[in-house]
Amino acid sequence: MTRLLLVEDEVALGDTIRLSLLKMGFECEWVKTLKEARERLNHEAFDLMILDRNLPDGEGTQLLKHPRRKGIMALILSSKSGVEERVEGLRRGADDYLPKPFSFKELEARIHALIRRRPAGSERQAAELWNLREDALTLECETGEVVLTPLEFKFMKYMLERKGTIVSKDRLLRDVWGFSFLPKTRTIDYLITQLRKRIELDPEHPKHLLTIRGAGVKFEP
Repeated sequence: MTRLLLVEDEVALGDTIRLSLLKMGFECEWVKTLKEARERLNHEAFDLMILDRNLPDGEGTQLLKHPRRKGIMALILSSKSGVEERVEGLRRGADDYLPKPFSFKELEARIHALIRRRPAGSERQAAELWNLREDALTLECETGEVVLTPLEFKFMKYMLERKGTIVSKDRLLRDVWGFSFLPKTRTIDYLITQLRKRIELDPEHPKHLLTIRGAGVKFEP
């Protein structure tokens, strides 16, 4: 089911829009501030954002630059309806702009049109996620752009090159840590725990950096 994030601070209007979207068959989460929206984007996956521009804690278009916005279509729904304001919203990164007041039939049609333009999830992830930048020691992942230590970078590069393959801890200690002998150590477990806190949406239930009991470690994109 298509998941929508509605960002609208007017309570009566927001409730009406949310109920209408649910009746249209969409799954909809509704928040009223930029802070709440950022929190949801950091921890949940959405297909499309519907944004008001005038929010209590700032301009709604700030969300268009959120690190996890990649792959999420954005529709501005605003009373700022002048030509220059609409052009400005589109230039800031919105995919569509619908002035208030609006028709719910038109809103539904625009949502479906945006969804048709949206790349499939697997294609989007393959194109945009899990990119390493050696010059900046960063990893682009579901939680945004994460800065890594040199050892973390070396570890993630090694695992990305072997995605889907179980790598034994002995092999990791040799190839990544450079040990010529194999000490009894939990250094791999510690590094994985620290990485999960930053690259997994739910570190307690990881989907990407997996420990396979008795076998080793596996990375799944």
